[in-house]
Amino acid sequence: MTRIYERQTDALFAAALSLDTEFGQAFLSAIDGCPENRVSAIARQTPHRGEGHRGSIDLELTRADGSILLIENKIDAGYSVTRKGDPQPDRYRASVSTLRGRGGRAGSVLLAPEIYLRGTRHGSSFDHHVSYEALRNSLRGADLALLEAAILQATTPYDPMLNPSSAAFFADYQAFALHYFPELVIKHNPNGNGVRPTGSRTVYFDVPRTLRSWADIPRPRMSLQCRDSAAPSASVKIMLGEWGARARSFRAPDSLGAIGGYARPAGRSLGLVIDTPQLDTQLQFEAQVAEVEEGLEAARRLVGWWNRHAEILEA
Repeated sequence: MTRIYERQTDALFAAALSLDTEFGQAFLSAIDGCPENRVSAIARQTPHRGEGHRGSIDLELTRADGSILLIENKIDAGYSVTRKGDPQPDRYRASVSTLRGRGGRAGSVLLAPEIYLRGTRHGSSFDHHVSYEALRNSLRGADLALLEAAILQATTPYDPMLNPSSAAFFADYQAFALHYFPELVIKHNPNGNGVRPTGSRTVYFDVPRTLRSWADIPRPRMSLQCRDSAAPSASVKIMLGEWGARARSFRAPDSLGAIGGYARPAGRSLGLVIDTPQLDTQLQFEAQVAEVEEGLEAARRLVGWWNRHAEILEA
């Protein structure tokens, strides 16, 4: 089964709430039985309002009466926690409290498959619960198929299928990096017994053991993609998840450009990027050693830059 990501259902729900009257009525009926209080606006990834609370709201819906619904969309993932230990449910409560304190009408919504709603220990943190199943009858075609796949995923534990070529490639890659680039610490394979599925094309680095922490910069993530279908080139990236909204206007420091780096959006994050050669996880590692080495050299430059110069980002 192809894995469904929350960003895909975010996009589905945002489009349906904007364009599909039947879907909007079904959603609002599940909230409070008032479908006539129609959807007037919908936005994705808006910032939390609570003072001192970082992170973003999956979907922010404004109704005809001016009331606002802050929607957290889940399929099967746990709740995120910010670097300062700020859990997702608390962020929604703080944002709702802030909006109400300003005189507005607001509520939070947990949108998820029924099995998730029944199993979560934090359901009481949200004012409303809406199940994927309650919206099923208002979708058609590809949208319905995506929703059904997400519901199935929530009830089915993820069990990656072994691809021997992928497994061999990543095992050889990690051994090579450990021998020649020991300062670049690669995370352990998250799947047991060395299993790697066909779609596994990303090397994830152990950030605490590779990158320096800076007091006023969000904790980053770091990865090297063997192939990136969403970008012109494969690349190694340091990603700042709480700075995604700044990606379009961000000006990369000259010192980053000096090592071949640049800044660009990376999903919801700001990515500090160096392009790298594309790698094929279905080919033998030995046939791609030069390309692997070039990519790891780029990662070494990026790590060195971060560990010496990233404090410039605080400005």
